[in-house]
Amino acid sequence: MKMRSGSRSLSSLRDVTQSAKALGGVQRRALTQLGTVSLEVAKDRADGLVSQLRQRRDVARVDVVQRRTLSFVPNDEQYAVTAPYLDAVAAPGGWDVQRGSADVRIAVVDSGVDVSHPDLTGRVASSYNAVDQTSDVSDEIGHGTFVAGIAAATGDNGVGVAGASMGASVLAVKVADPYGQVWGDAEAAGIIWAADHGANVINLSLSGDTPDQVESDAVAYAVSKGALVVAAAGNDGTTTPQYPAAYPNVVAVGATDAGGNRAPFSQYGSWVSVAAPGTGIRSTSPVAGSTFFQPDYDTSDGTSFSTPLVAAEAALLFSRSRTAKAADVRAAIVGTAHGYVGLGLGTGQVDFKAALDGFTPNSVPAITSPTDGSSVNGSVTVTAASTAPKVRFYVDGTPLGSAVTTDSATGTARTTWSTWGLGNGSHTLRAVDCSLTTLCASDGAQVGVTVTNAAPVITSPLPSQLVSGSAAFTATAPGGAVGFFIDGVRRGVDTSAPFAFTFEVSALADGTHTVTAVSCSTATVCAGPASAAVSFRNQSLHPKFTALSPSVFSPNGDGRSDTTKLTYYLPDTEAVKWQVRNSAGTVVRGPSSLGTLSAGTRSFVWNGLTNSAARVTSGTYRVELVTSRATNAGTLRGAAAISVRVDQVAPTMSSITGNGTGFYPYPDTYRDTFSPALTLSESATVTLTVRTGGGSVVRSMTGNRAAGRASITWNGRNTAGSLVGAGTFYWTLTAQDAAGNRRSTAKYSVVVSSKRLVTKTATLDKRGSQFYSAGGSDDSCAWTSLGSSYFYPYGLWLANTCDSYYGLEIAGGVYRFTLPAAVSYSSLKLQSYGFSMDTSKLASGFTKWGTSSYAFTPEIYTSPTIAWRTLGSVAPAGVVNSSRVVETTVYVPNRYYDNDYDISYVRLVVTYKVLA
Repeated sequence: MKMRSGSRSLSSLRDVTQSAKALGGVQRRALTQLGTVSLEVAKDRADGLVSQLRQRRDVARVDVVQRRTLSFVPNDEQYAVTAPYLDAVAAPGGWDVQRGSADVRIAVVDSGVDVSHPDLTGRVASSYNAVDQTSDVSDEIGHGTFVAGIAAATGDNGVGVAGASMGASVLAVKVADPYGQVWGDAEAAGIIWAADHGANVINLSLSGDTPDQVESDAVAYAVSKGALVVAAAGNDGTTTPQYPAAYPNVVAVGATDAGGNRAPFSQYGSWVSVAAPGTGIRSTSPVAGSTFFQPDYDTSDGTSFSTPLVAAEAALLFSRSRTAKAADVRAAIVGTAHGYVGLGLGTGQVDFKAALDGFTPNSVPAITSPTDGSSVNGSVTVTAASTAPKVRFYVDGTPLGSAVTTDSATGTARTTWSTWGLGNGSHTLRAVDCSLTTLCASDGAQVGVTVTNAAPVITSPLPSQLVSGSAAFTATAPGGAVGFFIDGVRRGVDTSAPFAFTFEVSALADGTHTVTAVSCSTATVCAGPASAAVSFRNQSLHPKFTALSPSVFSPNGDGRSDTTKLTYYLPDTEAVKWQVRNSAGTVVRGPSSLGTLSAGTRSFVWNGLTNSAARVTSGTYRVELVTSRATNAGTLRGAAAISVRVDQVAPTMSSITGNGTGFYPYPDTYRDTFSPALTLSESATVTLTVRTGGGSVVRSMTGNRAAGRASITWNGRNTAGSLVGAGTFYWTLTAQDAAGNRRSTAKYSVVVSSKRLVTKTATLDKRGSQFYSAGGSDDSCAWTSLGSSYFYPYGLWLANTCDSYYGLEIAGGVYRFTLPAAVSYSSLKLQSYGFSMDTSKLASGFTKWGTSSYAFTPEIYTSPTIAWRTLGSVAPAGVVNSSRVVETTVYVPNRYYDNDYDISYVRLVVTYKVLA
């Protein structure tokens, strides 16, 4: 509280303190330099004290003291290296809210985890080797250990790095063999094991461009068990979907770089969910060393390492609310990501702080009105005191509209509850706290109230009144809406006073019937109190409509569905008239007499014109049949009604794509169809008409399409089924709705090519000395030499004498090949010409660009015979970069003592497809 300038500060502060004491409060501190004093008082007395103080002339302002928190910065020795990208996702701000709970588990389904690493000790809750079905998850590759550290390395321990969810536990699941190869069945087994062992989050930092059914089924199984699956989008730098990231319900993670751009290697496209930093990532690596990482800690790039940041964010959210569902966590992650618009990175880069701030609160509101045990009726104001951004109210378990925003000044959430339509008696009103993004807590407050609304009263017909043909039913009620029930069947609802309803009683049998008026909500839910039943007598004629065709028509004079035919049945001779009412109940056509007609089936046509011969506007109309017949007892009347819709608006087609597109209709699966796309304003029959330059129709394709984005396909064939020749053709789209309204587009072009895919093979050779780089992983026992090669100066000798007891070491040469331009690459086969001094082993690994992994060929035996040897073939996906470069490492491992191989040539045989 701040005193006014010029007031007697000390005496005024003293008086204020006395006022606080009278209400049980105490002075916290006096800031005399600011003319301010802070007071502490019980919450239920705070409003009274504030009111008193604001009435004092010596008080300038009364404010609530705000609480601030210190932002957490862990003391890990390498934290400064990781800070830029952790700051980019607001991890420190998120840690102020939640650092991860040990009972939340992140499954790292990967190459294994070094469970003895100082930064991972105690973090691994359980482990499983899906390759050999043991618990040994030793990580020869290092990839999984790196991923685990990003997600959950111990934080604030003065050692190494801090995991983004430093308090969460890890399930270490090994699915890769010692060479980094992951087979779908092993991966599926690992995912299933993780789901069965309580994984909240499953991290899949692996990818491929071909879907795998067993992998897909395993992901679906994990989702059904409540796990959130997070997967790397891939590192080809293209829009090609990668799996498992592109499966439904998987969070697909792309990568950003330190410059605020999409990382050049990252996949992108509409199937990507979010992004996270993926360059310069520092994390744990196996202490004893590994194939691709330096011991202890290393730095690397890739979407593989963006993914565990998102998995960690998910773990923080699960830790924040242990009752949260995976769908809630996904919504929070995706909904709060931002930036990188138009770069194919989903909703943008993740934001830990925003997601946690917007996630399910742990607080419980207090319902302040109505009070527990009170009676309510009509429209009721409902209020709750809350510290959460929003509150959602429920009546008997059903949401009372949307969540309402809490007034930040008063801490009150307020809504209106219309009790009309509810049954009188006990009901439960419940309130739960919600986040800004309307994620709501499961725990809440509730009160019981009694609804006591008065019942409606029937005002017509009068008891035992005789009605014929059609009759008006009226009632009074204190509010809401009124439903009219005849013989217990709801026949109509009027949502505003005066409450009235007209019904064709001809549809009822002659005799005595009852009508009851029931209190309803304006949404026409009728469970409220009912009036006393009123009996009436019906004696009517009984005509009825039997058919309407079409039910939607367009009286615009274009010759398509301009009229509608109405067929009716007369059970006896009657004088017949018909008329049409608009939605306001006004007669716009008729009454028109059809004369006195004998019993039987008859029909008439309405052309959509009014009595003044004007066309009616679009909308729903009610066509009524009114009949009569004089009898000795008086005139009997009959009535029947049917609805018809007039639609004179043609469908619109917008956002049309495909103009100027080229395609290759030869059926070889490469762009062999043409599918222009459009957005339809309503469901319609769409026709694609293709013509020659001279206007002759080549072919028309027609299909029914729903409103929204749609397409229609031409396969490049004419009406006779033959492929058309090469050239430019012209096309239009026509859309026609159910009422016959039609609209056509402008003329567009499409270019047909006669080229087709042709498979070719290229043989690319490098001499052994033409390596990109060469050497050994341990210079003391693995090396390469040009001068020692038998093929000098063109060869390269690889030698490896390392003891395999101490781990895998290699000696190798790296070779780069530039492939011929192609539409696609089918296979890459590697061969080498050379020999070894003795029986040895030789293998190769193709670089997967943008990752720290390789596509390996099997190890083969070599001998002293100089010959061509085939090392094996690999799929090109991920191995060919955007510059058409392939990089392969030819190496000798230390599987035998004194392994060696002398390379004369390295040959890459490329199978590829071109258009010709």
